[in-house]
Amino acid sequence: MSIQIITLNVNGLLDKKKRNLVFNWLANKRYDLICLQETHCTVNDIMQWQNEWKINGGNKSVWNCGTSDSRGVSILQTKNCSGEVVFDNTSSQNGRIIKCSIKTESAIYHISNIYANNSGIERKRLFDDSVDHYNILVGDFNCTLDKTIDRNPSHSRDDIGTKELLFLLSQYDLTDIWRDRYPKDKRYTFSERKF
Repeated sequence: MSIQIITLNVNGLLDKKKRNLVFNWLANKRYDLICLQETHCTVNDIMQWQNEWKINGGNKSVWNCGTSDSRGVSILQTKNCSGEVVFDNTSSQNGRIIKCSIKTESAIYHISNIYANNSGIERKRLFDDSVDHYNILVGDFNCTLDKTIDRNPSHSRDDIGTKELLFLLSQYDLTDIWRDRYPKDKRYTFSERKF
């Protein structure tokens, strides 16, 4: 059995119209799990957003709050997901990491959704503290692995967060799926988009 997972930085979901458009669009795709970063949810938003996700055609969801103008991560389960999903509600409450496990007929997968800090030093601490045994790691790491091919314009300075991410990939034998499949393509995941 395969698991379809999407990761998406939504750059805030406080606007109800945008939130409903995003939820509706995602619920109608063929994904099993959706990992969101930069949701800007607060503790007061969680119940309403969980209900709105279901109203728009989704299933269960779990949220780790940041503030109303920064951070926040979530994992949304769709109705397409046939595996048994167990959400980890013990994730740190800083809006940077959230986890779940999904049990299928043949395996158990641990999924960690990360929204990394903008600061290289803070990213280093996050990477040091957050990953020690997970199978699938998704999210917005706020850095690139290769500053010449993964950015436009490219950067001339080195980033300690990038060095730590490269070490993490090596240490845990992780793979950048995009770069494996498209080793020379220059496409960029960040663009300003209005919903």
